[in-house]
Amino acid sequence: MTRLQHPPKGSRLGPTREPFVAYIRVSTYYEEKISPDIQRAAINAWADRNNARIVEWVEDLDVSGRKMKRKIADALKMVEDRTGRGIAVWRYSRFGRSRHGNAVNLARLEALGGRLASATEAADTRTAFGKLQMGMAFKFAEYESDRIGEQWAETREHRRVAGLPATGGQRWGYIWHRRHLDEDEGTIHREWYEPDDTGRVVTTLHERVAEGESMGSVTQWLGRNGHMGTKGKPWLQSGLTRYMDSGFAAGWIRYHPDDCDCPPKDPDSTASRGEKCPNRLWVPGAHDPIVPEDVWSAYKEKREQARNTPSGNRRPAYRLSGNMRCGRCGGTASAAGGATYGAGKQLIVKPGYQFRCSRMKDNRTCDGVYILRSVAEAAVRERLAEWDAMIEAEAATIPQQRAEPTATPRQRIADTRARLRANLADLQQQLDRQTDLLTRGVIPEDSYARERDRLTADQAKATAALAEADARTDEEEAQPADYQPIIRSLLDRWDTTPVETCRAMLREVLRGVWAYPKETAPDGTVTPAYAVPVAVWEAEPTLLGPRADT
Repeated sequence: MTRLQHPPKGSRLGPTREPFVAYIRVSTYYEEKISPDIQRAAINAWADRNNARIVEWVEDLDVSGRKMKRKIADALKMVEDRTGRGIAVWRYSRFGRSRHGNAVNLARLEALGGRLASATEAADTRTAFGKLQMGMAFKFAEYESDRIGEQWAETREHRRVAGLPATGGQRWGYIWHRRHLDEDEGTIHREWYEPDDTGRVVTTLHERVAEGESMGSVTQWLGRNGHMGTKGKPWLQSGLTRYMDSGFAAGWIRYHPDDCDCPPKDPDSTASRGEKCPNRLWVPGAHDPIVPEDVWSAYKEKREQARNTPSGNRRPAYRLSGNMRCGRCGGTASAAGGATYGAGKQLIVKPGYQFRCSRMKDNRTCDGVYILRSVAEAAVRERLAEWDAMIEAEAATIPQQRAEPTATPRQRIADTRARLRANLADLQQQLDRQTDLLTRGVIPEDSYARERDRLTADQAKATAALAEADARTDEEEAQPADYQPIIRSLLDRWDTTPVETCRAMLREVLRGVWAYPKETAPDGTVTPAYAVPVAVWEAEPTLLGPRADT
């Protein structure tokens, strides 16, 4: 049994060091941003002082402690897998600031037999007094979080009174001048927004929508003319709609009343509390408008009409809606209409006649693809028949078939994980039993060492197997035979199954349907646009690239 040759001064290193998982969190609040390097150094120093070693580092950068969806779940998973015996943090507040979230995570940690250790707060959480200290630290952390939240609310209210948006930053059509101190003059210059040359484009967009043009059409116009957003990226229809509906360009600031009785904000959502509430108000801003008030009024009227008009896309009308992908960029392909002239030059409108690349439609950043819906659906039915024949051929080569139904991929993964966890628990019990026998003098030390090494090696293998099982997804575990009942049902009742049901069944089988544009070979041979359906057990196809033609 070997010891470290040169243990740090003041350490109490023994033959082995207890493994811990280190969790580092940097808050979204600027006054709480403690450098990850500082936290890492303090945790390493704590490990040296307390005969511990850090086996894994888990970092949450720029994440609020009130959120439940954090990487702390990964640290807890490592404790569950016996990778570490506990979690070490810089301070207890890094573990979290939500009363309910802390209670849930701490209860799970203690149920796993682990403990929480703070590198800068001396509290032994294995004792009653240490648990009391930890609980008080959590209460102070929650208090600090509430205090900071109140300060931010006061800051937002101050900005509203000053005619500024609740959060600073660039706004399209304006130059943002930050609030700053001029040391030469000894004065503080206020924050303000100055209209720039892009304002003419913003005005034009509002005018076109006010005259009846759709948001999709003006988004395409921006992409064709090379107009970018504040981050230098092409506009998407969703982002452009949010900006224009905010009324900032018309000189207004939209805010949500603090005394509104709408539900509180979801801490795990990026959407603000007022974003989904209809009780939002417009107040005059301190900036100069670039959209005239009459244009803004007409724009709001048109947008209200659009919101009150039922959308045909709310319920998918086609079997492959949501499954189509562009073979150039890999993005979504949405249904589009077509039209032709019949006898007597009668215009015939064909809704959902084809699928087209959404990036090509919205911002022209992809050369895109057009493919007839009938061609794509025919390709899917052909592939379903091929998969069914393949499954039958493979089944014929198996000497004996099981009578009971095959478990689903998700159930097989769950069974594997449960078996491996039970194996790990049994190995740990055996190791504890051997340690107890050694301490009581029942077995000699050399026998204990051999058995300990064997059990430790088995634990390492089981832990690696469990990590591999946890990393696997349902799609990776999927086997073609799992989906034969769905494939058979689709083939037998394709025309009679309701569209919504058929679409849901296809989403179970398909990873996606990639559409590729027509191609012209060097000898002049033209290959029409074609579709490649891909099953969940198959790999995604190769993309041509968004600018393949150039």
